[in-house]
Amino acid sequence: MTAVTDERAVETDGPAVDPAELVARARELAPLIREHAVKTEQDRRLAEEVVVALRDAQLFRLSTPTRYGGYDLSLPDLIAVVTEVGKACGSAGWNLAIETASTRFALDGLPATAIDDMFEGNPDAFVLSTASLTTTKARRVEGGFRISGTFPWSSGCEIADWACVPGVIIHDGDEPTTDLVGVAIPLSDLKIERTWHSAGLAGSGTHTCVAEDVFVPERRGLVFSFTDLKGEEERDSQLTQGSAQSLAAIVGAAQGAVEAARELLDKRRGINYTVYEAAVDAPSVQMAFAEGVHLIETAALHLREVGATLDGIEETTPLPWIVRANARMHEKSAQEKARAGVEKLIDAVGASGFSLSNPLQRLWRDIAVMSRHTSLNGPAILEDYSRAVLDIHPSVTLLY
Repeated sequence: MTAVTDERAVETDGPAVDPAELVARARELAPLIREHAVKTEQDRRLAEEVVVALRDAQLFRLSTPTRYGGYDLSLPDLIAVVTEVGKACGSAGWNLAIETASTRFALDGLPATAIDDMFEGNPDAFVLSTASLTTTKARRVEGGFRISGTFPWSSGCEIADWACVPGVIIHDGDEPTTDLVGVAIPLSDLKIERTWHSAGLAGSGTHTCVAEDVFVPERRGLVFSFTDLKGEEERDSQLTQGSAQSLAAIVGAAQGAVEAARELLDKRRGINYTVYEAAVDAPSVQMAFAEGVHLIETAALHLREVGATLDGIEETTPLPWIVRANARMHEKSAQEKARAGVEKLIDAVGASGFSLSNPLQRLWRDIAVMSRHTSLNGPAILEDYSRAVLDIHPSVTLLY
């Protein structure tokens, strides 16, 4: 994917930074990220060497507000940086996507005092977002709230500084009320159960966070009601923009797979039981590789269309259903073409691509898991889009 290079600089409290410079930093980190990809997968969390490198390169401040020393990048620029990291390791790209999107969720859904606590003096704070209405409870206490329960699928929880929790149902005794509270919780206040055992994206550290009667001061919480949730024509693009950042990790990993497949073909190994002493000389291999590359390039185009459509639109601005549904349809097409493209690449290189020593098989597995995230649920996206274009109500999705 081509980096966004519109020659504008990101204004911060420090020196201005060109978004293209941030893409270049991500590219420079690729050898180190690849070097630790096996460790990342085996440890089921991002290798500490990678975490340090990303933080030192200031890539955890991509969506941090400029008033704290962050870069507050546009959506297309965020996509460009996350894509570049995803090329080297799906789990690294996914964690960066989670951080950039979660910071934006916090900015839109938490009080200014909570944002101050999270970023004042620490523009590189890693933020994750997590929620589970069915396994968590909140209750009001003097000066704030008490939160209890489990938050499964908390990607990056072992390297994060803060958890942005968009909503926990407030209970009166044992009975749920119609109110929820969004909160910011330091990860040091949560326990982690290492529950993430997955065939792909193993290094994302998507474990379970546990809150054991955690006190959250009022300054870090924002109460809202179920009645505040918008109808299908009033919803904003916040989650769709967040999904685009996750999708950037998928497209990036697919682009990384192109590089890995090309390296295999460049070794000029033959095809057993054929006349081809070098597989790359076979037209069938050439066409499979070309088709894979084209599918992945097409995925990048769909992703770029999402970024262009939503660029400059405040995440909390209501968008017409058809606009949201169309953007999500592009997201569906991007993840499906990325996945199909990698399959073609594996057809081109053959069984050697599945060697555990080859990064191609890991990227293949990572993409298989990432592209099936609930926010990128292809069948649901298609069903909702079909209703939107035919103006058949209601929408089948509750939040998007």
